[in-house]
Amino acid sequence: YDVPRSLLSQQQHLTPSSSNSSLLMSESFSLSSSNRSSLANMPDYDVPRRNPVSVRATPPPPAGAPGTGPTPGTPLSASFTTSHHSMSMSSFSSMSTYDVPPAQQQQLLATSKAAHLVTPKELPLELSSALETLARLQNEATTAVTRLLSFVSPNWRVKEKLDPILMDLKLAAVRLRTALHDLAEFGDGALGNATKAEDKGLAHKLKPLVKALRDADKLVHEASQSLDAQGWTLVTLQRPEATQKLQQQLPPDSLDQLIACAQTLTEDVRQTASFIQGNATLLFKRSPPTPPTSCPTTPQTPTGGSGGGGVGGPKTPGTTGAGGEWPEDYDYVSLESKEASARTNAEIRDALPQDLKKNFENVVRNAADAVDAACAEKPEALDPNDKSVLVYYASQTVTHMGYLTQAIDAFLQTVEHNQPPKFFLAYGKFVVLSAHNLVNIGDIVHRNVSREAIKTRVLACADALSEALKTCVGKTKKAAQNFPSVTAVQEMVDSVVDISHLASDLKIAMLEAVQQ
Repeated sequence: YDVPRSLLSQQQHLTPSSSNSSLLMSESFSLSSSNRSSLANMPDYDVPRRNPVSVRATPPPPAGAPGTGPTPGTPLSASFTTSHHSMSMSSFSSMSTYDVPPAQQQQLLATSKAAHLVTPKELPLELSSALETLARLQNEATTAVTRLLSFVSPNWRVKEKLDPILMDLKLAAVRLRTALHDLAEFGDGALGNATKAEDKGLAHKLKPLVKALRDADKLVHEASQSLDAQGWTLVTLQRPEATQKLQQQLPPDSLDQLIACAQTLTEDVRQTASFIQGNATLLFKRSPPTPPTSCPTTPQTPTGGSGGGGVGGPKTPGTTGAGGEWPEDYDYVSLESKEASARTNAEIRDALPQDLKKNFENVVRNAADAVDAACAEKPEALDPNDKSVLVYYASQTVTHMGYLTQAIDAFLQTVEHNQPPKFFLAYGKFVVLSAHNLVNIGDIVHRNVSREAIKTRVLACADALSEALKTCVGKTKKAAQNFPSVTAVQEMVDSVVDISHLASDLKIAMLEAVQQ
């Protein structure tokens, strides 16, 4: 051969790690004899003689990269051999344990397992409040399903039947999305409680029920987003009667998926709610609240009546008055050096000129007052139960605030385009629905949080928002009756803007409470 036999036998023992060796052979077949002779006399080939490339030193080149396909002039048989070697080696390489280092592979496996073992968030509600909340969420979800399915009838998507119910259909879909999401969140919280319960079988039994709600929630959310993107227009949703049979053979659209999910949802809601209700005494056991941490009152030292050693002396723990509780950090210093501090202050004051004594007394008094104020304003640690409730419902507040913002934007657009009452009444219902969910959250937080300041603030925000909703309903009805009265419409718009501001106040109150 043009290539020496010894070298050829050496190449046959090499296992190609990529298409390099096979490409070398295919090129050698396609080159002229003179070129082959010159290559044979060269000291090195593409693959060195005495230092061959390791079989797995480098990963195989990506498909389409230079050198992976047949070169121009390569015979078909040679290119097939090249492709065959490359495919076999890539498939063999994918099965090798050296493609991914063992340590890295173990780390990836550990990460994936940890992702599946994330503990659900807990929901430390009182038993009575939890049962009441569950009953309300179940009723809202069941009512939303019933309302949505009430529009379904034979040929209900023809233009004549769909047009009058389109806005009510959209409202029913929004109600279902909201109610199902809240119920799924509540189920997640109950599942988090089940993981901490004494009966370890509770979490195992509840997990598939909650997963069914989560899957349905995801499907309803995606279908609703798709319908919102389409605009809920009659053109995209109607189905002429002549094409009903043809449409049935096509894949279901978003509205079909929404209806199909709702038809199977009632049983999932009932099973989940029944299980949680039946095991509520085991699932909703709040841990005893931690005692509030306050500035400890140290006993008065037996050193006489005057606690300050003079007019400007620092106040001691026993004589600080209403706000005179000192933190523990000051106990040792106060008990040990009260008299010494008083004597020092008196000596300094006596040594000062008359015009500076008053300033010195003011400085000492201000220093003592600053210590008292720091103790009085020292925030207490938030109870863990309160923290869990606030974190849980703060996230829901943000979610419903987003829904409310979308509803208000859509409502204001109908007013800007001077739409008739049929439209702004429908969009006004979206606003009231979203804001009412925020009122419910405020009520639940008020009843399940022990910190009095948080209870008072959240309840005040929820009550103000509830009153604004009543006002908005009245103004909207008045605007519909007096349409196109500009004054009535403007009053309606102002009431909706008030709802936006008050809902934002409730959201801020929740978020600030979480940060305590």
